[in-house]
Amino acid sequence: MQTISTTPLLSLDEILALSLQAGLLMHQSGAGTHRTSMAMQRIAKALGAARVDIMISSTNIGATVERANELGNETLTAFRKAPHMGANFSSLTAVRHWLHQLEHGEIDAKIAKRQLDEIAGRATHYPRWLITILVGISCGAFAALFGGDIPAIIFTTIGAACGMAVRFFMVLRHFKPSIFATASSFVALLITGLLAHQASSTPDAALAASVLFLIPGVPLINGAADLLNGNYLNGIVRFTMSAVIIFGIAVGVSIALRILG
Repeated sequence: MQTISTTPLLSLDEILALSLQAGLLMHQSGAGTHRTSMAMQRIAKALGAARVDIMISSTNIGATVERANELGNETLTAFRKAPHMGANFSSLTAVRHWLHQLEHGEIDAKIAKRQLDEIAGRATHYPRWLITILVGISCGAFAALFGGDIPAIIFTTIGAACGMAVRFFMVLRHFKPSIFATASSFVALLITGLLAHQASSTPDAALAASVLFLIPGVPLINGAADLLNGNYLNGIVRFTMSAVIIFGIAVGVSIALRILG
């Protein structure tokens, strides 16, 4: 494949800005700490940095890049706020492909900057209404795996979809995880329980499956990966966030069960 030269040499400020932009996108799309750090180092070195030091916390991301010049070593450091944005595997895949092209000289720095802006500006791959329906169907499938009858599967699908709609509503209004987990699990379980107790012979299967969409799978996986890679602080933070969500689920379930009696 024909390659494109990455000359002229970028300034250290441009190298740092592009590395931070890519790292921020990965961090907010659900990448683990080690994966984000390694990607930022590879980007900076592909663009001409001699040394790269990365610092990633749960809410901040920073980098120091260094390069030799005629006056000695030139060093630059910058930090960015990195609030949690959830998981977006489409963005992670796009960044990985973009990094491969950059490292192999298939795109120059100008094209790389434009492509990264395009990746960051893409809309969510699936519309929220479709995600809501599919989440409901997936929870209904879990009800089937738990031995639920046809009414239990249908009612679980309806309840979980309503719970997911509440979750979207509250997340878009910046409610904390403990709050939206409590409200979503309450709505999902209450609706499922009210319907299942009327027409299903396996209401327990429906109730158990109706809140599974709230289980924080990505934070738990990334937390374990961080601990295994020696990023102990970030691993503990991810596990703590997961515990807060699970606690919110427990509160919402408890309230709904008391109402169902």
